[in-house]
Amino acid sequence: MPQKTEYGQKNKAGFGTGLGVYASRTVWWRVSADAGLMFRYKQMEQHYAFPKSGSGTGVYTGSYDEGWAKYGLNYLVIPVHLQLRYGKYGFIRGGIEAGRLTNYNTGAEKTEYNWIVGIGNQRHKLKWSVNYIRGSKEVGFMNGLHDEENGNRSGTFYRNRMFQLSLSYPIWQKNK
Repeated sequence: MPQKTEYGQKNKAGFGTGLGVYASRTVWWRVSADAGLMFRYKQMEQHYAFPKSGSGTGVYTGSYDEGWAKYGLNYLVIPVHLQLRYGKYGFIRGGIEAGRLTNYNTGAEKTEYNWIVGIGNQRHKLKWSVNYIRGSKEVGFMNGLHDEENGNRSGTFYRNRMFQLSLSYPIWQKNK
């Protein structure tokens, strides 16, 4: 279902994927912390409607060019999470992520911050979690969809909202 931004744009979420490395350590009792570095790709669609002008005259004709534009967004993300184990295998996760969009011009605001909450399980070495990620505020980028002769350019605004399935497996583990 499309989400409206505070600027009136309709956005649709798409598929996303990522890959990264984490370091994790028990900090106290059943509480552990992890931090990492990851690459995230996510797809987003945005509805657009631009007024048509008649034959390059700049006069508004009363009709619009409309459609949905797709954007592939590449992020470099630094996540920091705290996990509280419950039961034998389960855990609750919370944290913050700092993300930087690498393939579009974001203007002066380079870093966006996201909150993350989730639940998960770890049996043997495989760890999985289902997380909800939400941006702390709306962010935007210049999308290059519509540039006018007077210098006005179009932009896309959105707030990160996504569900994430995270799978992890240790590739190196210090023996206790």
